[in-house]
Amino acid sequence: MFFIISKVLWFIVQPLNLITLLVIGSVLASWRGKAGAARWMALVAMLGLVVPIFLPIGKWLAEPLETRFSAPNPMPQHVDGILLLGGAQRPTLTDYWKQPELNAAAETLTTFLALAKRYPQAKLIFSGGSGDILHQEFSEAETVHLFFVQQGFDDSRVLYEKKSRNTYENAIFSQALVKPNAGETWLMITNARTIPRAMGIFRKINWLVIPVPVDHSVVPNGDWKPEFELAKNFTHINEGIHEWLSMAAYYWSGKSSEFFPALFAK
Repeated sequence: MFFIISKVLWFIVQPLNLITLLVIGSVLASWRGKAGAARWMALVAMLGLVVPIFLPIGKWLAEPLETRFSAPNPMPQHVDGILLLGGAQRPTLTDYWKQPELNAAAETLTTFLALAKRYPQAKLIFSGGSGDILHQEFSEAETVHLFFVQQGFDDSRVLYEKKSRNTYENAIFSQALVKPNAGETWLMITNARTIPRAMGIFRKINWLVIPVPVDHSVVPNGDWKPEFELAKNFTHINEGIHEWLSMAAYYWSGKSSEFFPALFAK
């Protein structure tokens, strides 16, 4: 139920969806002769489109998330296991085209391969079913398998967890699959923006993993200039809002040990 509710609510509160609803509401209000309401809704919709051009809202949302945790430097001498969380895969496209289809977070996979070669004795696990509410039959794990075959990597070392639909299920299903012992050193690879939420979840289930964040989207304290690519702006804003709301939802539902792991203790 948590999975379905989260998907439906996010569809409603996405910024562009809200702006679209305001535009529709403005037109309907105008037709009904409510000129004042129509003007206000049109004004709010216009501001929603214009403000992200001049204010780095996406950067403000992403920077505290992406800078909260860093990959260990130097890396541990010994690693018992490496866990890769899904998110870079596009299972439906993979199933149709019969080749691995990836998104912009593909470096999660390349980092996993690099660390798998660096630690040949480490256990390897990929966790990812389908986060698509309409297409649960296509799993991220199948895409990853095809990618490894394409890259010439022997994935006989890899345990595939194929049931999880979100980060919480990534954690609990993976823990049940590998049964890590206390004191083992596990690396956890995922998108830098989602690392704080993932860390809160893994702490909740008492699995003390070491984060390896990749796929960063911002340069901390970097120069900013007006950005007129609306699609790019709203992609970053959507991702940031989604992550902050998700952290709150996971904490309030008892699935994370911390309210905002991005702000509190490492």
